[in-house]
Amino acid sequence: MPSLHAVSPKQLPPYFRQWIEEDVPYIITQEERREFLKLQSDGEREHFIELFWESRNPTPHSSINTFKEEHYRRLAYARANFGDDRYNDGWRTDMGRVYITLGPPQQKSNFHQGISTRPVEIWFYYANTPALPPTFNVVFYKPSEVEDYKLYSPRSDGPSKIVTNDPHDDAKALHTIDQSMGAEATHAMVSLIPSEPINIDHPDPSMESDILLSMIRSLPDQKLERQRIERQREASREVVTSRIFTGFNATELQTAVLRDSRGLSSVHYLVRKEQPDGGLIGVLPDKQTGYAMTLETHVLTEGGKAVYQRSDHLTGVTSAAGTAAGKAKLFAAEGRLPLVPGSYVIETILTNEISRESFRASQHVVVPVPQPDSLGVSGLIVYQGHALQTTRDQLPFTLAGLRFPPRGEQLIELHQGDKLPLVYQLWLPRPAQTASGPKPEAAPRLIKVHYTLGSIALSSGDPSRIEEDQDVSTADADAVGNLVSGYAVDTSNLREGTYRLVLRAIDPAFPRAAVASMTVRVVASTVPVDVWTAFGDEKLHPEWQDDMLRGIAAEALEHPEEATGYYRRVLAAKPDAPDAQSHLDALIKRSERKSPGE
Repeated sequence: MPSLHAVSPKQLPPYFRQWIEEDVPYIITQEERREFLKLQSDGEREHFIELFWESRNPTPHSSINTFKEEHYRRLAYARANFGDDRYNDGWRTDMGRVYITLGPPQQKSNFHQGISTRPVEIWFYYANTPALPPTFNVVFYKPSEVEDYKLYSPRSDGPSKIVTNDPHDDAKALHTIDQSMGAEATHAMVSLIPSEPINIDHPDPSMESDILLSMIRSLPDQKLERQRIERQREASREVVTSRIFTGFNATELQTAVLRDSRGLSSVHYLVRKEQPDGGLIGVLPDKQTGYAMTLETHVLTEGGKAVYQRSDHLTGVTSAAGTAAGKAKLFAAEGRLPLVPGSYVIETILTNEISRESFRASQHVVVPVPQPDSLGVSGLIVYQGHALQTTRDQLPFTLAGLRFPPRGEQLIELHQGDKLPLVYQLWLPRPAQTASGPKPEAAPRLIKVHYTLGSIALSSGDPSRIEEDQDVSTADADAVGNLVSGYAVDTSNLREGTYRLVLRAIDPAFPRAAVASMTVRVVASTVPVDVWTAFGDEKLHPEWQDDMLRGIAAEALEHPEEATGYYRRVLAAKPDAPDAQSHLDALIKRSERKSPGE
């Protein structure tokens, strides 16, 4: 039971102290913090932490909590890229705090070597919560060579803090910034709100920017954000009720974003049963033994607008040995969704055509925008068996002509001592286009990859913590900068429990590390962990069909220029594609209606 008197975080056992002070200080409400510090036993604290994450789970009671997964990925990224490596304090810095709170910016402008200006970074965001303005900038500047980047306030700091040649005149400072960085940066020095009018000759920052910064710092306690979390708690309670009445048999959706040989993104996904289900294999209509399932997949925008859907038929005949093995293993259906960068909700319905049972799963997915000036990394995929050569690039989990039979993505369960074979893509920065043509490719170099596997909080004092290093040559990257790599992590020192695997990749040519992570659960040897999978009949089809789906996705996200580009690609490859022409005509008509004077 909670006590009337709170304890100090310093009095907590190390795990709980780290959780409240380092893991969640930017996402926990003050009320939740007070409640946690009043708890008297470790059991109560464990239960509190479980409820804390579940109340923020976009898919209540799913074993994969994408909010928690993303939060610990952000925390690992902040530790890897900000602050001092010696003290693992990147989460404490201003950049670390904003990154953990808001995630990666939609756009980033770096002015590290301006003329008569201090190093500056401007991060541009589309708000993912109604508690913040729809669009805004966050500005950081480096006051001196030895200091970390500091959060910039137009009122408290002012443009004169950014320049090195005239520290007392904001108007002159703005003109220097305008010449060195351009108009957008100049506007951000007076207002972080892009739509707010400014006067460059007589700068007088309003309170709006400081209010924005205050809201970011106290985001969990903002009224609209608290209401959002409360709605999530209510949704969690509703799911519990529906399970009781429907006999819910849990499935989970796991996803990873991969890029093809053209540099275009697809979501590769698994719809996995959480327990073996012997009813998936039975007698088919032709009296043979096998399986027959339908996988319906619906793609929606973050706001709930339908993008597209697909239906895959998963069928096969099994031998007596295969039937016995399949009934003892977990099952996962595989799929692939061509998409453009953006935020989506993916909903799946897996139907067993033998028993007519259906199982639902969903997940929020972000397809990242390619970054021209920094290294990127895909999600981590654990595969089983050996990679298989294939010419069918449309198959799920196919990279560089090799298909990797998947066992798990964001979450993997294994027995103590099992090898953890990983595969993933590194996305190399692409040389910029110049007036005279493409910039020459750089000479091959080594990417430094560091793997850390330890307790969920990745405490450096964890005795079972595993750290391993690998050098990956860029010589094997394809023409668009995709570099497939892998590693087998040894888990023999891990006891039963939940751990975090974090990959940190550093390109010596660029300052920021790329980070990927996944949850690893070591379970008792009696718990089934092996998986058998099936996917639909992915016949060879031309690239224009993928381009058509990406055009539809871009249109749903209200990116008409991007959608137009994909539809034109489709028509260039297949002039008689009727859907592409009708979509293109509709976009052109809408554009004409919005034109001035119409």
